[in-house]
Amino acid sequence: MYKIALICEHGASTSLCARKMIEAAEKLGIECSIAAYSDSQLDNIIQDMDCILLGPQLMFKQEQFKQEYPEHAKKITVINAMDYGMMNGEKILKDAIALIEHLK
Repeated sequence: MYKIALICEHGASTSLCARKMIEAAEKLGIECSIAAYSDSQLDNIIQDMDCILLGPQLMFKQEQFKQEYPEHAKKITVINAMDYGMMNGEKILKDAIALIEHLK
């Protein structure tokens, strides 16, 4: 099972994106756990996640997070802004899974 966290400043704008990803996972028969969190919760969840997806609005914090969590840096990435804007849950999900598989 893939464990994917979407991160934004308050956890609100990524909630819709997480729902779209969950719908895509169900449609494709992919077993995963996907949830949206505020960036203030990152410390509590990062160890348990296979992939950390930052909302495009947090792109400027990517390097900061990678420095704060060097042992998890490779699993932190920013969601493609076009896919995020279109709420393309399937594409975002497939990109996340590709990253997770690459890290194995």
